[in-house]
Amino acid sequence: MMALIEWLVAPWQWGDWMWRGMLTVHLVAIGCAVLGVFLYLRRMSLLADALAHVALPGIVAAFLVSGSLDAPIMLAGAIVVGLVSAISIETLASRPNIRSDAAIGIVFTSFFAVGVILLSTVVRDAHIDTHCLLFGDLLGVSDRAMFLVVTVVPAVLMLVVVFYRWLAVSSFDLRFASAIGIPVVAVNYGLMTAVTVTAVAGFEAVGAILVIALIIVPGATAHLLADRLITMIAWSVAHAIVSSWVGMYVAIAVNTSAAGAIVVVGGALYLAAFLFAPRHGRIVMLLRRRARRRHDITPTS
Repeated sequence: MMALIEWLVAPWQWGDWMWRGMLTVHLVAIGCAVLGVFLYLRRMSLLADALAHVALPGIVAAFLVSGSLDAPIMLAGAIVVGLVSAISIETLASRPNIRSDAAIGIVFTSFFAVGVILLSTVVRDAHIDTHCLLFGDLLGVSDRAMFLVVTVVPAVLMLVVVFYRWLAVSSFDLRFASAIGIPVVAVNYGLMTAVTVTAVAGFEAVGAILVIALIIVPGATAHLLADRLITMIAWSVAHAIVSSWVGMYVAIAVNTSAAGAIVVVGGALYLAAFLFAPRHGRIVMLLRRRARRRHDITPTS
């Protein structure tokens, strides 16, 4: 037991990088987990992948216009391109002969490819680290990356609290939400903007891959464990925190990518819920069916 406690405490004594990384990843994880629940209920989880990828051309476009890579400028560029991509996806998906998943794939791959081309041709001197954008650097979070996360994520969460009722109603029934006067279109684009802003805020620190996983996997896991929205949000946040905490220690123990370790831990937690969730777990449901069969064939006296 003492050896375990020492192993848990030791990384905090090696320098300030541990608490910086933990603070950053947990803030990003909580923000993504909350937003991911609403995307999941709207059957728009794949949109997180799209908005995370189109942030790259937004950052490149912001640099082309301003010549600066300051955090507010990067954020503004990503928001603008994110909204353009969201509008493009909605426009394509509204056509009767185009499926929504195809619209998402077409838009985000096209936008991302444009960003890569611009990055390798027009803005070669911008010093934008694409590897960092994809995988992050949780064990060496910069002051700029941490400042962006600490300022953006709490603001997004505060807006979710303020507009919680609108988000909740429109996530379950768009027609009813529209009938009672909720501006469903504005709420939809507001949610997309929040996802884009949160994704961009976490890019440099945690990377696009982890942002996408933190938006999709906790919400999907929570849906297996809860039937009420507030409980689902609580489970989603708990999943994100546990996977971030355990993943960081796994990364330190085996000297691997922190983002990769967190994604693997999150996937393992989803698998556990998929198999053993009290009401929807596959193994639990199988055992319940077998118990019913035994009961049905048991002779009665």
